[in-house]
Amino acid sequence: MSSNKSKSYIVFRDAFLNCHKNLSKENVYKLLNVEWSKIKKDDELIQQHIEIYSTKQKLNLAENTLLLWTNNSNINSCTQSDVVTLDDCTLSSITTTTNTISTANTTTTTNTIPTANTTTITSSNHPCTAQEKLCNDLAGVNERVTTLMQLKQIGLQTTENEKQLKILLKQQKSMLYQLKRLRNSAAAAKRLRAKKKHKLQAIAESHPEVGLVLKTSFRQDKGRPSIDDTCPDLLVTIEEIAMLGGAVDDRRRTETVRSCLTLDDLRETLKMKGYDIKRSTLYYRLLPRRALSIDGKKHIRTVNVRLQKAQNNLHKKHEDGHFAAAAIRFAKDLATLFGNDCVFFLSQDDKCKVPIGLPAAKKQAPLLMHLDYVIKLPDHDFVIASRHQLTPSVYAACLINNAGDVGYSGPTYIAIRSAKHDKSVSANHRDDFNHLVKLKEFNTAALDSSNTVKSIVIITVDGGPDENPRFPKTLASSIDIFKTHNLDALFVLTHAPGQSAFNAVERRMAPLSHDLSGLILPHDNFGTHLDASGNTIDFELEKKNFEKAGEVLAEVWSNTVIDSHPVVASYVNSSFTSQVSSNIDESWCDRHVLQSQYTLQIIRCDSQDCCGEWRSNFFQVFPQRFLPSPVPFVRGSSGLVIITNDSEQDQFYGSLFQRLQLNKLIHKQLNSSSIPFDYFCTSVKQQFQNEHVKYATNIFLVWKEEKIIAKYISRKK
Repeated sequence: MSSNKSKSYIVFRDAFLNCHKNLSKENVYKLLNVEWSKIKKDDELIQQHIEIYSTKQKLNLAENTLLLWTNNSNINSCTQSDVVTLDDCTLSSITTTTNTISTANTTTTTNTIPTANTTTITSSNHPCTAQEKLCNDLAGVNERVTTLMQLKQIGLQTTENEKQLKILLKQQKSMLYQLKRLRNSAAAAKRLRAKKKHKLQAIAESHPEVGLVLKTSFRQDKGRPSIDDTCPDLLVTIEEIAMLGGAVDDRRRTETVRSCLTLDDLRETLKMKGYDIKRSTLYYRLLPRRALSIDGKKHIRTVNVRLQKAQNNLHKKHEDGHFAAAAIRFAKDLATLFGNDCVFFLSQDDKCKVPIGLPAAKKQAPLLMHLDYVIKLPDHDFVIASRHQLTPSVYAACLINNAGDVGYSGPTYIAIRSAKHDKSVSANHRDDFNHLVKLKEFNTAALDSSNTVKSIVIITVDGGPDENPRFPKTLASSIDIFKTHNLDALFVLTHAPGQSAFNAVERRMAPLSHDLSGLILPHDNFGTHLDASGNTIDFELEKKNFEKAGEVLAEVWSNTVIDSHPVVASYVNSSFTSQVSSNIDESWCDRHVLQSQYTLQIIRCDSQDCCGEWRSNFFQVFPQRFLPSPVPFVRGSSGLVIITNDSEQDQFYGSLFQRLQLNKLIHKQLNSSSIPFDYFCTSVKQQFQNEHVKYATNIFLVWKEEKIIAKYISRKK
């Protein structure tokens, strides 16, 4: 290779390497050898490639320079904690260094770009927002001017760039003038405030009375005054108000007073006393809920008053609450007496409807998930179509422990039905009972040693229209269960209205609701059955989609374990053919049924021709067969006294065995050999009294009308 060829190779190599800096050294030299092998025999072609790569190098340099427009500037600018004054910050010009490019006998002159020198800005507690904003805008303009100047120096400036440079220089000059005016105005305002302050001080020194008024009217300190300074007796006033409308600590271990008022009520009371303070200020004068939290550390000067969060565990009171609870307590005492081998205790209720096509839980519970996963929910909260919901009926078996107490744990069965194609009726509950006693998970809870349903069955319900023991359809369904399984005794009991939360099955609802978090049941698994307006166009396809959604929900719940006991869930196809018999044998009911306001008792009679032999010794333990009516007592100086009002304080009903022991005393005090079961039920008693008064009023009106007619006829004669 000749010397000229070697020089050409070196120039070509340098130009090629400068244009491919983003590649590795090995790859660059491979490409270089391939490119050189193509052009090394032609000198003109070598010079052309050298010019091409040199031009490309300049263009890359210009492109990198233009990128500075979008990057953050390293030029010092005003920060939010800086104050610009006329004395300590002046305008100056910084001279940018010129980049001299060795080209054909051409040199570039230096250019100076005026910028705001902010290195001498002093810090203050009060930022000048307008000056800071203008300084930031000016820094951006200076950056763009610097970039255009660099383009001009390397000879790559276009006509458009020149126009932009002129516009930016004018804008820069205008901003510098505005910044100067702002700084001058700030300095003038500062001097004016100082002058006024000196004048007021001189007046206060020469006239003490005026100085006292000025001191109380105009504060000398900076910042907002503390509420403790303006209202020194605020804490004492809050404590007095809390004492009048508060309560002491529950456990009596501290001197803290729990306010029985809301924060708004406390604020309104303070307003009436002349304290007009903000709600947040009042809140920080009370004891925090958590003293070590970030918000709790803001409670510095507090009074011994705590604001308690309202609890939603206060159930609605009912006049029959104690009476109904006493009847259920009698049934539990009966279950305790006979034990788990003889008694099947079941609690049933319908859970709230589960929507299809929407999040199954209305309030999503927090989920513990990996960060690589994302919870995706639909962006709408309206129903897919009318009545697109599933109705779960929950049946909770309650096992009796070795101590004889009825517990809250046991296997659970859930029957899921379509809310659109089926109804929650007593016949469905009867069919569900007949199905769950055949499940292997309920063998221990429902069956005895002979694999038949236990002789005594106790069912607690929520008292809804499909389960209320005083309704005829509930009676008919219960009679079918009694006869089908040859029971000795069947008890159906319910709590008073508004107190269904005491039902044992409610304890199973929380784990079941937790499984619905993040779950969306499919509504179109086999294709959509709805038109654009949400109307059903294919009824058979709709039933298939409902069935698929119910099977998905049943699969989710079947994997749940509550208190180490299994949960069995299944979808029940819609069927209106399962109906109860409307013909009830009144004579049979007269011998076997005791139906009251909150209880239903069906007991085998002692006639073998009618009911056959007893499966247990229930009749020997309870010769009267039916549970006695609950009777309220109070303890007085003369002993136990029967009360007629269920709302009396210190009243008690006692246990089943106490009630049986006091049977003679009750008959003697009431002067009656038999007592109706609802004799002490307040609502039944009031209803009877109202009907009696209404009947007596009607009799009086009829008698009065007949007397007037008779008097009129006698006068006419």
